[in-house]
Amino acid sequence: MLSQKTDFALPGIKSIAYVPCELAQRNSDLKCLASLPVRVFTTPIPIIIKGDATCSTVSQYDNNGRYEVTTLRFDTLTPIPTHKHIAFIVTDTNDHPFLVGLKEAPYPVVKISHTTGTPSGDPAVLTYEVTFKALKSLIPLW
Repeated sequence: MLSQKTDFALPGIKSIAYVPCELAQRNSDLKCLASLPVRVFTTPIPIIIKGDATCSTVSQYDNNGRYEVTTLRFDTLTPIPTHKHIAFIVTDTNDHPFLVGLKEAPYPVVKISHTTGTPSGDPAVLTYEVTFKALKSLIPLW
């Protein structure tokens, strides 16, 4: 039986950036669960977001274990390289950064949709929906 419980929703997203997954720390989710500090030792590449971005995490129970699913949605005008595995760094309005992604599999799944906008003034944007499933999928950075 699968049960769901919403654990966490960021109060507002100030910025989003990305880094290649291979530059993240190894076993970041396990380090977070063990209350060890998790850091990213590279310069993240910023993403200019248009409108409001959202990030939410759901904790689920399945097959005698618990895992989290984080969903990040945002609009941008700049294409993001999805031909390689990337992790996202989300900073909330309280200046707390969070990592969405790991160095090792499973990697975040990125879904892209393109809208052309409307003549009344809606912008033509790329909409990204990032879904990440792991033991700990929204990892606070120290």
